[in-house]
Amino acid sequence: MIVSSRTKAEKQSAGVRRPTALLLTTTILCAGALVATTARAQGSAPTQNRMVSFAIPAQPLPAAIDAFIRATGWQVGYPSRIADGLTSTPVSGAMPPAQALRSLLAGTGLGVRFTGSTTATLTGRSAAIPPAALGDAVPLDVIDVGAEGAGRAYVATRSVAGAKVDTPLIETPQTISVVTRKELDQRAVQDFAAAVAYTPGIAVVDYPGGPGAPDYSLRGFRDVGLFGVYRDGLRAGFNNYDTNFEPFGLERVDVVKGPSSVLYGQTSPGGLVNLTTKRPTAAPLHEIALQTGSYGRRQIAVDFGGPVDSSGDALYRFTGLFRNAGTQIDHAPDDRLYLAPSVTLRPAEKTEITLLASYFKLKMSAAEQSIPRSALGIIGTNVYLGVPGQSNWNVENISIGYRLDHELNADWSLRQNARYMHSKVDFRYAYSAAWPVELVDGHYYPVGLQDRPKSTNTYLIDTNIQGRAATGPVSHTLLAGLDYAYYTGKESRRNSLTTLTIDVLSPVYPTTNFVYADPWVDGRSNVGQLGVYVQDQLRYDKWILTLGGRHDWVVGTEIDNLAGSTQTTRDQAFTGRAGLGYVFDNGVAPYASYATSFQPVTGVYAPERGGGAFEPTTGIQYEVGVKYQPDGWNGFLSASLYEITQQHVSTNDPLYSGFTVQQGEIRSRGVELEGKAELTEELSLIASWALIGAEITKDNPAVGSATSSVGLRPKGVPRQTASAWGDYRFKSGALEGLGLGLGVRYVGTSENSGNTETIPDYALVDAAVRFDLGALHPDLGGASLALNVSNLADRKYYSAGFYDNTVLYGNRRQFLATLKYDW
Repeated sequence: MIVSSRTKAEKQSAGVRRPTALLLTTTILCAGALVATTARAQGSAPTQNRMVSFAIPAQPLPAAIDAFIRATGWQVGYPSRIADGLTSTPVSGAMPPAQALRSLLAGTGLGVRFTGSTTATLTGRSAAIPPAALGDAVPLDVIDVGAEGAGRAYVATRSVAGAKVDTPLIETPQTISVVTRKELDQRAVQDFAAAVAYTPGIAVVDYPGGPGAPDYSLRGFRDVGLFGVYRDGLRAGFNNYDTNFEPFGLERVDVVKGPSSVLYGQTSPGGLVNLTTKRPTAAPLHEIALQTGSYGRRQIAVDFGGPVDSSGDALYRFTGLFRNAGTQIDHAPDDRLYLAPSVTLRPAEKTEITLLASYFKLKMSAAEQSIPRSALGIIGTNVYLGVPGQSNWNVENISIGYRLDHELNADWSLRQNARYMHSKVDFRYAYSAAWPVELVDGHYYPVGLQDRPKSTNTYLIDTNIQGRAATGPVSHTLLAGLDYAYYTGKESRRNSLTTLTIDVLSPVYPTTNFVYADPWVDGRSNVGQLGVYVQDQLRYDKWILTLGGRHDWVVGTEIDNLAGSTQTTRDQAFTGRAGLGYVFDNGVAPYASYATSFQPVTGVYAPERGGGAFEPTTGIQYEVGVKYQPDGWNGFLSASLYEITQQHVSTNDPLYSGFTVQQGEIRSRGVELEGKAELTEELSLIASWALIGAEITKDNPAVGSATSSVGLRPKGVPRQTASAWGDYRFKSGALEGLGLGLGVRYVGTSENSGNTETIPDYALVDAAVRFDLGALHPDLGGASLALNVSNLADRKYYSAGFYDNTVLYGNRRQFLATLKYDW
C-alpha cells in the first residue's frame, strides 16, 4: 500500500533548511540504531562450522565457486586471472563450508584464507599478487562472481543494486540485467545508450550530437533525465542537463526492473539503472588505450590500479579519458575530459574506506534536432538545427565521496555511502520557434535560442546496517538504513530577440551573434528527501522470502527572484515489496513478487478546485518469473511476466480548460527473456527478447472535445525489443589470438502521442574484430588491436522527437579502432 500527502502550494519567505543539520541527524540516528543492533548481535553463533549439503560436480573453477556461493551465501574473492583455465574437484555430501571450499580447490594449486565467518579469499598461483596485497577484506571489485564487479566474466551472478545487500541474482525476486566490464569492453561501448543496447525491456532515444542526460523507456515507462539513474547506489543527480556518463569509468551496469522505491525512494515504476564505477584493486592493473574513429574521433584512455605498498593496506585506482571528436551532425562536437582517482584505506583490521572523486568536462551541441516531415525532399542526417558557435552545451562536473565499510562482528556490519557534486552549465539551447512544429513552405525550420546557465550542488548520504541472524530453522539477512539527499540549483533563462530560419535542404547559418531579452526565469530550486527503510531476506530450506518497507519525506522549494515569491511543496509516501522464491537443486528458481513506487510531479489544480499541488504518481507491480543458473557451465537465464500500473497521472481537466487533474492511469504488461552464457572458454553468447504491452487506461478528453487517449500507447514506447550478441576467441591454431564479435539489436514500432504516426521498427548489426598481438611474439604480450563497427549496414532509423510528429535520427555507421596495452 502507498500512502502519500502534500500540503497546498504556499508562499513564504523563509529559506530552506540547510543540509548540514539533516546530515548530522542521519549519522546520529544510524549510530543509535547501530549501538542497539550491536548489543543484540553479540551472542550470534559463528556460521563457519555449520553443516551444509553439497552436490558440486567437477567444472571450470569460477562456475564451481559460484555454486559454492549459492549453497552457502558466502563471499569468495579472488583476482580473476588466478582461476583462468582451472578445473575444480567434485564436492558431495554434508560438511562445513570451510571444508567444502578446501576440497573444491584440491589439485588447483590455490590456497584459501578465511577473512570472516562467511568470507574467504583465494591465494596463490600469481607472484604478481602477494597474499598481503589482498588485505583483510574481500576485494569485491575484482571478484568474478561478486556483486559489484564482474571481473573478466560475461555472466554476473550476484548484485547489490537489487537489495542493497550482496545477494545472488537467483535469490532476488526481481528481474535484474547486468552488463559486465568484459561486455562493455568487447562491444567498445562509448555512451549510455550503447551500454544497455542489448538489455531487454529498455529502449534509449539515440540522440547524436544532442545535450543532456539519458532519455529512455523501461518496461513501458519513459524516464527522461536522471530520475532513474544511480551511480554507486546514490542518485546520479537532479538536473537533467548538468551531467552525463563515461562508460570507460564503469565496472558494471545493473538494470533493476520494476518499482524500486522501497530501497531508493522516488523512482519511476519501470525501474532504475545503477552504474558502478571502477574501484581500487588488490591486483596490479595498468592499461593504456589509443582510439580513433568516425567523425574525427581521437581518444586516449588510461586505467591504473593496485596496492600502494607491499602491506596491501592502501590500494589505488586512477581512470582517465580525453576525447576530441565530432558527430554525424555538422557543427556538433563530442569532446570530453574524465578524471577519476580513488583510494582504498584499511585503517583498522575490520574497517575499510574508499575515497572517490571525479572531474567531468563536456563540450557538445545544444540543438533539439527534432526533425519534422518534409514534402520536398529527404532531410540529411547531418543537418544541424542550431546556430554554430552559439548553441552549446558546456558542462563542468566535480564529485567527491566515500564508501565506509566496518565489520562490527562476525555477523553484523555498517556501511555508509556519501557524495557531494557541484556542476556548472553553460547552456545555450536551440529550439523550434514554431508551434506546432512544422516546416515553413516545406523546408524552412524556424529556430530561437535560449540562454539558460545553471549551477548546482548536491549532497547525498546513505547509511545502513546489515546482519545475519536466525530464528529456529529460518535464517535472516537484515538491512536497516536511512538516506538523505539535498539538491540546490540556481538558474536563469532568457530568449533571443530574433529567430533564425534554416533551410533544412540547404542550410546556411548566420555569422552575427544573437541578442537576448531580459531573463524571464531567475530563481533557485531546492529539493530535500529523507528516507528510512528496512528489509528482511528470510531463508528456510530452499525457500527465500524477501520483505521490505520504506517511508519517505520530500520537500521541494521554488524561489522566484523576479516575482519575489517562494513556493514550497511537501510529499510523503510509504512503499513496500514482498517476494517469494524457491531454489531447486538443479539451479531453477521460480519466484513471485509485489512492489510499489512513488514519484513526485509538478502541477496544480484549477483555482475552482482549490489550486492545490499535485500528489506524487504511484506505481504497483506484480511479477512472476523463473531463473536458471546451471552448475556445469557459466550461464544465467531468466524469464518474467509483469503488470505495472501507474496512477495519479496528469490528464485534461474535464471542466476547466487549460488545467489538468490527476485522474489518468497507464498500465504496462510484458514478457522478458534473457540469457547470458560462457559456453566454453572461447564462446560467449547473449540473447534477449521483450514484449511491452503499454497503454493508457484512464484519460479525460479536453474541454469541448470527445477524444480520449484511453487505449493508446504512450509516446515513444516500442512494442518489443530483441537482441543477440556472440563472441568467439581463438585460443590455438593458425588463428590464435583472433577474436570475433557479431550482434543484432531490434527495436519494434512505436507511436506519437496521438498514435496517428508510427515510427518504423529497425534492426541494427554490430561487429567487432580484435587481435592479441602477444600471439605473434611473447614480447608483444599485453598489446592488442581491435576494430568495432556499430550499425554495420548503415541503416537509417528514428526515435520519437521532443515534439509530436517529429523524429530524431539515429546513429549512422561508426568505426572505432583501438590500440591497447595492459600489463
